[in-house]
Amino acid sequence: MKKKIIISISIIFIFFVLFLFFFQPIDSIQDLHTSPEISILDAENEEILHLIQDHKTTPIDITKMKEQNIAILLDIEDKDFYQHSGFNLNRIFKTIFTNIKNKESNGASTITQQYIKNVYLNNKKSFGRKLKELYYAIKLEQVASKEEILTGYLNCIYLGHDIYGIANASKYYFNTSYTDLSISQMTTLVALLNAPSYYSNNLEELENKKNSLLNTLFHDGIINEEEYHKALDPIEFRITSHLYNSNLLYYTDGVMKEFNSLNLNSKFNKTITIKTRYNNKMNRLHFQSTANYASIAVDKDGYILSMIGDKNYSASSFNIATQGTRDIGSTIKPLLYYEALKCGFTPSTTYYSAPYTFSYHNELVTIKNNASIYPYKNITMREALATSDNIYAIKTHQALGFKTLANHFKTYNIEANSLPSLALGSVGMSLYDLTRIYSQFFTEGVYLEFKYIVSVCREEQMIYARTFNHKKYGETEYFKTIKNLMSSVFDSSIPHATAASISSQLKTKCYGKSGLTDYDSYMIGFNDDILVGVWAGYLDNKLLEDTSTKRLPKEIFVKLLNAY
Repeated sequence: MKKKIIISISIIFIFFVLFLFFFQPIDSIQDLHTSPEISILDAENEEILHLIQDHKTTPIDITKMKEQNIAILLDIEDKDFYQHSGFNLNRIFKTIFTNIKNKESNGASTITQQYIKNVYLNNKKSFGRKLKELYYAIKLEQVASKEEILTGYLNCIYLGHDIYGIANASKYYFNTSYTDLSISQMTTLVALLNAPSYYSNNLEELENKKNSLLNTLFHDGIINEEEYHKALDPIEFRITSHLYNSNLLYYTDGVMKEFNSLNLNSKFNKTITIKTRYNNKMNRLHFQSTANYASIAVDKDGYILSMIGDKNYSASSFNIATQGTRDIGSTIKPLLYYEALKCGFTPSTTYYSAPYTFSYHNELVTIKNNASIYPYKNITMREALATSDNIYAIKTHQALGFKTLANHFKTYNIEANSLPSLALGSVGMSLYDLTRIYSQFFTEGVYLEFKYIVSVCREEQMIYARTFNHKKYGETEYFKTIKNLMSSVFDSSIPHATAASISSQLKTKCYGKSGLTDYDSYMIGFNDDILVGVWAGYLDNKLLEDTSTKRLPKEIFVKLLNAY
């Protein structure tokens, strides 16, 4: 009776497989909505990050791997890889009988099936999932070569500590290339495959597992006796934890967030390619500081070229540039003076700059300049911008009415209190939002929509191209006037111009504005090609007392502009 049941199951299974193999097209998959393999390109069409199911990996060239190392993998994982069509019938039945006999639940998956599980499915153990796995494996074997499948498998395997792919694992565990792995190292990585989370945290057990596999490899003739004894030496790990540049990871987080919002469907075994304008030179920059810092750089189309979310992504993936909210300090003044021009002020309008006290709601308010530096004379709007004069700003704010500047921010859906202190930047927003507001000075009137993605292709077919949705909220004439006044910030002929100290380091003419509060330091500006916003400070609101942190945004600003 038992024999008849087994024969019946076998016949049904064979007919099911034949149906999948010949009659069921892969395009009929209805639940394939993921984007399993994504390649993100920079401005030069070079790949900057490869993702498989949102996991970071580094693609390999399998022709550069040692043949013996490939043989090691196949001997342990799938001896008949080059003979089967995605599944191994003998292995399946043998495993079923063994599991029934020993009351176990061992798998019989081929490398093709394991690849399918890693890329398209999950680890859930169910009959339905196994059927899907089988179906996808059969179809993959029909559309991809064995080398392509093996390459894909080696790119997506999980090897502990959030490491995916043999290239990243080789770098992480041994600080070497996958092309140079020794027999011992390769066998160690294969040993990790069985239970990567467990073995990568239990090195004695990993050592035992590796030696057990070496014994199998020796008896199967994959390695000789000399190689076997040499590989039995204890494993020497050389952990390399930082596989990716922090700036790259902040940037690609933004790319993937934007990509996911597009809701683009993928196709089976088709790589998605995302084109950006990521600038390698700008993003390779690193700055030494005890403080936190962030920056963003965009071009005149609004494409994001560079993104620094903080100094160390591995310590925190929180992106200060896009998610942090800070008071903006004196960077608000160009917006104040834009409103002043609308109300009849001119660049030659003057106010006397000296310590200033006025009454507000029956209380006396005293305004001081930074470091108590005053010219004690009438100054123009240009001089006021150059030196970030607080007295000129407050008097302008009073003349316009305190609600004028607050109403300006409503254009950008930002709530600001109509207080005297608003003229000095007492409104919170992200560096991203502030830089975007400054795009109107950069473009002389256009409020740019910032984007990462230029286009998206599935294989060779373009499935998305960016359309521009820039807006215009104000008068070109006034934005252009303020832009020209902002060059004064770098003018060394004006005493105490706030960015004069860096003007000689800049390769092009620049326009901008610095800002400083007790807790935040800013430098936002641009040349004819790019707009750069920079912030430095402490996320725990520690007071800015050291000069180096106060100056850091200017240092970053110079290096970003010059790198471009």
